[in-house]
Amino acid sequence: MIIATAGHVDHGKTHLLQALTGTNADRLPEEQKRGLTIDLGYAFMPYHSQQTQQQETLGFIDVPGHEKFLSNMLAGVGTAHHAMLIVAGDEGMMAQSYEHLAILRLLAMDSLTVVITKSDLTTLEQQQQLEAQLIQLLFQQGFTEPKIFHCSAFTGDGIDVLKAHLITLADNEKQQQNDLGFRLAIDRAFHVKGAGLVVTGTALSGSIKVGDSLQFISHNKLKQGQTQAKTVRIKGLHAQGNTAQAAATNQRVAINIVGDIDKNELNRGDWLVSIVPDAVINRVTITLAANTDIKHWQAVQVFHAAAHTTGRIALLETDKAKAGEHVLAEITFDSPLCLAEQDRLLLRDPALKTNLGSGVVIDLLPPNRGKRKPERLAYLTQRAELDSLKDIIAFKLVNKPQSISELTWQHQSQHIEQVAGSAGSNVENDITQYGDFLCTSAYQVQLQQNIIEKLALYHQQENDHIGLGKDRLYRITALNQPAAIFNELLAQLLAQQSIINTRGWLHLASHQLQLTELEQKSWQRIAQIMQQNSMPWWVRDLANECDLDEDELRALSYKLAQLGYISAIVKDRYVSHDYLISIANRVRAHIGHHQKLETAEFRTISQLGRKVAIQILEYFDKIGFTKRKFNYRELRDEGLLKG
Repeated sequence: MIIATAGHVDHGKTHLLQALTGTNADRLPEEQKRGLTIDLGYAFMPYHSQQTQQQETLGFIDVPGHEKFLSNMLAGVGTAHHAMLIVAGDEGMMAQSYEHLAILRLLAMDSLTVVITKSDLTTLEQQQQLEAQLIQLLFQQGFTEPKIFHCSAFTGDGIDVLKAHLITLADNEKQQQNDLGFRLAIDRAFHVKGAGLVVTGTALSGSIKVGDSLQFISHNKLKQGQTQAKTVRIKGLHAQGNTAQAAATNQRVAINIVGDIDKNELNRGDWLVSIVPDAVINRVTITLAANTDIKHWQAVQVFHAAAHTTGRIALLETDKAKAGEHVLAEITFDSPLCLAEQDRLLLRDPALKTNLGSGVVIDLLPPNRGKRKPERLAYLTQRAELDSLKDIIAFKLVNKPQSISELTWQHQSQHIEQVAGSAGSNVENDITQYGDFLCTSAYQVQLQQNIIEKLALYHQQENDHIGLGKDRLYRITALNQPAAIFNELLAQLLAQQSIINTRGWLHLASHQLQLTELEQKSWQRIAQIMQQNSMPWWVRDLANECDLDEDELRALSYKLAQLGYISAIVKDRYVSHDYLISIANRVRAHIGHHQKLETAEFRTISQLGRKVAIQILEYFDKIGFTKRKFNYRELRDEGLLKG
C-alpha cells in the first residue's frame, strides 16, 4: 500500500514521515540544506499484518508543499490511492492546504487521513477548534467520514495511534486486479554502482517478477508519433523498500533493468508496461467533474500519473460547464499521453494556476466527426456509468464488434477473450470470435439480413447483371465493419445456398434465369461471333451480324448479362465473360509487377482504341475489380474475374 502526503509548506510532512518510519525523505542535498521538500521523497514503515500474519511494508510518498513545486506534488499523488493531509496545529489551513485538499478530492482517493501536526505547540482548546473547522470543511468537500489525528513529530505524541490507524487501513485495503497488464509510471532513474540502471515508480496495475521483460515507452518518442517501445529485462527488484523477487499493484517499485537503453533516454512521466499501446493518443473523451466554471475550448494543463501536458478542452453537451457539474468532454493534447480507459486526469488552468476539475477517460479513439450527434452522446452517457471491465466490454459488444487487440491495449488487460466470455451473460446473446474480432449473435443475424436485403435491392435496380463481386458487396453492406466477420458470415450464407457464387458474381439463390430453346440457339450464334471477334460489340452491330431484331437482341442481352455470359461495359455495348477474364488477367499481371496501371499502358496490353479502353477501365472500376487513383488504377478485388 502507498500513502501520499499533502499539505502546505512547513506544516511538517517530512518530519511526520520521519517519526513514522525513521527515514528522512528529503534525499537531495539542497532539500536538507534548506529544510524544504523540492522533489518527491519516499519512506517505508514495516509492520506485522493481522490479516496475513506476516511482515508487511507500508510505503509513503513525501510531496513538496510549496506552490512552485506543484507539478512534482502531482506526480506523487497522481499514482496513489490513499493520502494524508497534514495541517499544522499552530497555523491551520493555509493556501496550499486548500489547493492540495481540492486535488485529493478531484483524484477521488480511496481514503483520506487528516493529521494535525505540532500538537506540542498548541493547547487542547486550539486543537479542538481546528478539528471542528476541518470536519466542517471536509464534509463540504465530500469527505463524509474523515479520520483526524493529532500528532507531534518532536515529542512523539499521537504517533503510535496514527501508526495503528495506518496499519489497519493497509490491512483492509481493497485488493487490486493483478490480472491486468503491468504499468509503472517512472518518476526517477539513476545508476547504482555494480548493478546498473534503476528506475523507480508506483505500480498502477499488474505484477512482475525478476527475469520478466517489459516495454519502455518514452514520451519523447510519442511526441514524434512513434509507439514503438524498447524491450528491457528485469535484473533485480525492490518492492516497498525491500529486495524482492516479485512486485504488484499499488507498491513502490525500484527495477534494475538491462537492455539497449541509456539513462539519458529516461524522463519522469515515461512508462514501463507489459502491453504497448497500438496508437498515439492525442485526443480522448472524458467524463468531466468541474471544480470551477469551464468554457468550451478552454486551455488546460493535464496531469496523469507522473506526466503532464497542455491542451484544449471541448465540451460536448454545452458551451460552459458550471462548478460541480459532471459533463462529457473531449481533450486534445498538445503532446500525447500514455493512457488506458478509466484512467483519471487532473485538469488545471495553466494561466491562473487553479484546479479546473478532473476527468475519467472513457474513449481513447473518439471519432473525428459526429462527436455531438444524439446517438453518440447517448452512447457516451451510458458508457460513463460503467467502471468494471466486464460491464464495459459487454456494453461495447452490444454496440458493435470489438477488436481483441484494441481492447487489450485500451484496457491493459491480458485476458480479453475470457472477460468477453463472462460478459456474454450481460448482453443476453452469445459472443463469437472471428479472427481478431468479437461480436454478438444479434449482430451476426443483423449483418446477414442486411447482406440479403442489399442483394435483393441490387437485383431490382441492376436487372441486367447477375450479381456483385465480393469486395463491392462488402462496401455496400458492411463498410467500416470488420472484414473478417463479413467474410465468415458470407461463407455461411454460401454454404446454406442463400447466396450463390456464379463465376465470381454473388447473387441470391432466387435470382436465377434459364434460356428458352430459341434463346439458347441465339446465344450459341452470339457466342460464336464473339469468339471470332472478341472486341466489345454494340447491340445494333451484333443484331446485324446475327440477323436478329435489334429490340429482341437487346432484351436477350439483358438476360445473358444476368446469367453472366456477357457484360455491358456501357449501355448497349457488350463483351463476353471469357474476354473480360482474358483482359482482367493481363491487368492483374501488369499491376502485380508494376503496382499500378496507366491508361496508355492498358491500351497497349489490350490493343484497344482510347474510347473503348476507357469504357472497359471504368467498367472495371464500377464492378470493384480496380479503383482509380489520380490517372492510374490499382487492384481493389483481386479475386474477381478469374477463369
